[in-house]
Amino acid sequence: MSPLDIERIDGVPIAHIREDIDAANVTSIQQQLGEALGPDASSLIIDLSDTRYLDSAGIDMLLRLSDRLEHRRAKLILVIPETSQIQRLATIVGLPDAIAIHPSLAQALQQAAARPSAQNTAPPAADSATAG
Repeated sequence: MSPLDIERIDGVPIAHIREDIDAANVTSIQQQLGEALGPDASSLIIDLSDTRYLDSAGIDMLLRLSDRLEHRRAKLILVIPETSQIQRLATIVGLPDAIAIHPSLAQALQQAAARPSAQNTAPPAADSATAG
């Protein structure tokens, strides 16, 4: 049985990981996640709602995956419910500082639906140079 299930909602790949992530299975999970992301995907959502345990190998895999996605201008979004056993761990190791985390799949999908250009658009700066 596969440690994760992949579905697509509005073109966004969502990986539902249904077991613990540790050194014993992280390579398999990483490979399946790589296969789930198509060349045109701008986001990957990993739903950790059913994941009860995440060790250092799993954290490392998520951070490296996030870095790889950033290089191709895509984003990694995690779903970790507030009641999850791994929510405290994620906070302690600083995952929210490195990867977007939402308590529900609906909120994660909302972020994934936002266009990257709209998220990075700053308001126009006032022109301080005036012709005199």
